[in-house]
Amino acid sequence: MTAFRVFWVAQAVSRFGDPITLIALTTITYRATESAFYTALAVVIATVPSAVFGFLGGALADRLGARSAMIVADSLRMVLIAAVPVALAAGLPLAVPYLCVFAAAVCAAVFNPARISMVPQLVRPERLTEANSRLGSTDRIVEILGSVVAGLLVASLGAGAFYFDALTFGISALILSRIREPNPSTSASWSLKSDATSGLRFLLDSPTLRANTVFSVLAQLALPIVNGLTPVLLIRRFAAGNIDVGAQLFGIAEAALAAGAATAGLLLPEYLGRTRKGHILVSGFGLYGVLLIALAGAGSFITAVVIFFAMGVANILFLVPNVTISQEFTPAELRARVAGARLALLNLSWLPVFAISGYLADRIEAAPLIAVGGLITLVTAFGGWLWPTVRDVA
Repeated sequence: MTAFRVFWVAQAVSRFGDPITLIALTTITYRATESAFYTALAVVIATVPSAVFGFLGGALADRLGARSAMIVADSLRMVLIAAVPVALAAGLPLAVPYLCVFAAAVCAAVFNPARISMVPQLVRPERLTEANSRLGSTDRIVEILGSVVAGLLVASLGAGAFYFDALTFGISALILSRIREPNPSTSASWSLKSDATSGLRFLLDSPTLRANTVFSVLAQLALPIVNGLTPVLLIRRFAAGNIDVGAQLFGIAEAALAAGAATAGLLLPEYLGRTRKGHILVSGFGLYGVLLIALAGAGSFITAVVIFFAMGVANILFLVPNVTISQEFTPAELRARVAGARLALLNLSWLPVFAISGYLADRIEAAPLIAVGGLITLVTAFGGWLWPTVRDVA
């Protein structure tokens, strides 16, 4: 098995467990407190560290080397997540499992940029787009499968579901240990702050990466809107307010989205490699914007499912060139730092959008908000066609 295939298997295992902790923590929190505030807080604790610690996480990944950083991050996440049910069984305050999950999410802020940095070390340059496409489609599939399994595990095992997630991290670390890192980093300083600053400085100094990052952040402002409000749209419009039916429809919609991403990831790599990445990137965002507007006006659930499938295709169209551009235009010794900075900027831009769209959705219908998100993405894509530094990247 080639090094990339080993890496791919490790990623599939690690990603499969990711939804388990989030679903288990929110379910157990609500059961213990019956508080929407604390349930929302559980989601924030599991997701915010990627935004707050992304800059330092990428710097640490470059210092340790991508492979070593991923192994350490997964090993720590295994211990931290396994500690959650122990704390709950001991009757400790919810603050303790919250702290464990928060620390595990900090580890993810190291793992994710390291993962992006690792891929170019494992494949030839001409296969980079194909490799990113395979990873992107696999991510979507295992996340959906993981969500389904998470629901079953939480229902049957309760807090014991955390042990399953911890196991996936341990297996991932063991698989990753089989890979020899081709080009371990040697350029990192002994100051994480300096390392993080150097990644952000390179990002801002590179005309291509700076333009791509600004464009991508603006174009993806719709993602937190649609991610947060899709369940609301389905429950209100197609489930007549029935939460249980809405949950089933949401599962079908997510499966359609994953199927679209998987199909694109399997069928499009060769085409993606022959076309300018900037053209694919802008087209993907433009298509995504149109589809969000169409989703807001969908009159039947069957129509919505078709739109979700197409959204999965569009997701691969803008995700793969975006990641590939970052990898190709960044020196190997800075890749994790630059990836961490980009992920942090993206996540920071999402936080207020999550809050504002959630606040508004309690007062107006979700569909107009999703349509506005689609319009923002579509207008941004149009601007990308007029921006040569974004559009003409080969």
